[in-house]
Amino acid sequence: MSANGIKPSADERVMAAIAHGLVIVVYGLGAVGAVVMWLLQKEKSRYVAFQALQAAVYQLVGLLVQLIGWGCWGCLYGLSFIPMIANAQKYKDAPPPVFLISLGLMVLPLGLMGLWILYGLWGARRAFQGRDFRYMVLGRMLERYLGQEGETND
Repeated sequence: MSANGIKPSADERVMAAIAHGLVIVVYGLGAVGAVVMWLLQKEKSRYVAFQALQAAVYQLVGLLVQLIGWGCWGCLYGLSFIPMIANAQKYKDAPPPVFLISLGLMVLPLGLMGLWILYGLWGARRAFQGRDFRYMVLGRMLERYLGQEGETND
């Protein structure tokens, strides 16, 4: 049920679910799709528009978090080569422990990506069911922002 108490139509539920489901598309293109859906639906369906906007912001934030996470991991991984370069003879048979640790830490950004995608797909499922889905923190922030925006325009 949407915020105004009206049950979204089957088409609205599908469009909202697609906006959330675009989280599986890489390099931020899913967010672009969600923005396009928001632009096309903002005058037609409040339910689809809010779900698409929420999905777009969620995916853009996710992209930023991923870039930061992978950047930090890449720096750590790159720095782990320094002992091998500085003392190649010592590490010709086995890499130093810091290298193995940094390699193992790759699971952190990978795991975060997986969880981020799963949560977006959960949003798609809830939207497809016609439920008024809100991402934790982000959904309420957008709701407040849009509510304040509407009050200033009246």
